[in-house]
Amino acid sequence: MAALVTALALLVAIGSVATAGVIGSRNTSATPVPSASAVAATSSPTPPSTDVTTASPAPPSAAPPTSAPTPTPQPTTPPLPSLLAAIGDSYSQAYSVSPTYRYDHTQFSWVIGTAQGDGVLSLLERFRALGASPAVIDAATSGKKMSDAPRQADEVVAAARKLGSDKTAYVTFELGTNDLCASPDAMTDPADFEGQLQAAISTLRAGLPAGSRILMLAVPDFPHFHDITAADPAARTNLALPQNSNRCAPYLGTSSAPAVARADSYLAQYDASLKAACDDIDNHEGAAGQLYCTYDAALLADSDFTIGDLSTVDYFHPSLSGQAKMAEDAWRADVWGSRPPP
Repeated sequence: MAALVTALALLVAIGSVATAGVIGSRNTSATPVPSASAVAATSSPTPPSTDVTTASPAPPSAAPPTSAPTPTPQPTTPPLPSLLAAIGDSYSQAYSVSPTYRYDHTQFSWVIGTAQGDGVLSLLERFRALGASPAVIDAATSGKKMSDAPRQADEVVAAARKLGSDKTAYVTFELGTNDLCASPDAMTDPADFEGQLQAAISTLRAGLPAGSRILMLAVPDFPHFHDITAADPAARTNLALPQNSNRCAPYLGTSSAPAVARADSYLAQYDASLKAACDDIDNHEGAAGQLYCTYDAALLADSDFTIGDLSTVDYFHPSLSGQAKMAEDAWRADVWGSRPPP
């Protein structure tokens, strides 16, 4: 009996030691079996708090598209115009491009020309090649100075107001040659030039439909014209003729050094006024998408002319190749320049 009790006590002691060993192994294991909550934690997506942190505040690239930068980018693919209008003088009228074609011959104009095979791919022809069919308003008038710009602007705006909704106009603005090329005592005072320009621009700003554009040309680079004509014997002989003695007297005639210096000063002031007017449009109406203006003196002052680009009638007006070059430079200067016509 005593032996039986001793054996039972021994079995109980062995069982207690075994049980204690198993419990200890669970508590000290470095890789326990994951609990249900642990599985959920490792398999669940990124906690909501992390999502909120990365999504708020929004990064700069997520800014609403309505918050426009300064200045507002112009449309990359603006609509083709429904109206093409020319404000200008004889340079836009293709005046005396050759001895055969004296006086106005707008079929050769860099703006509105339509003649086939003349080598002049006008703005009108380029727009038509891209599928547009703009109405044409030719307000430009040979021999006119900036003082005529308000009248011409009125004519353009009257036509633009007849356009349907969502239609735009494209206006070329080319004046200043006759203000500069008058006799030295008759050149337009720069302050008067500025006032007349602003009167015309105010009319265009108020009357052109939203999204319309103005192409503002610089005054032709007559110091350059002086250089290329002085280097050409035929041009020198022609300009010495009595009937041509009044062709831009400060540069193509025999004016004195003080007269040339005055003309240089006026030319710089005229161009500064043209550029400032264009910049002001872009800084105000352009920022609102109402009206855009392009001024590029490097392309639009005819500084790339060679002697062959001047008419042999007077070495003052563009020849056919000069009209062609004006059209090409004007196209390259504005937003459609990357779209060569087919």
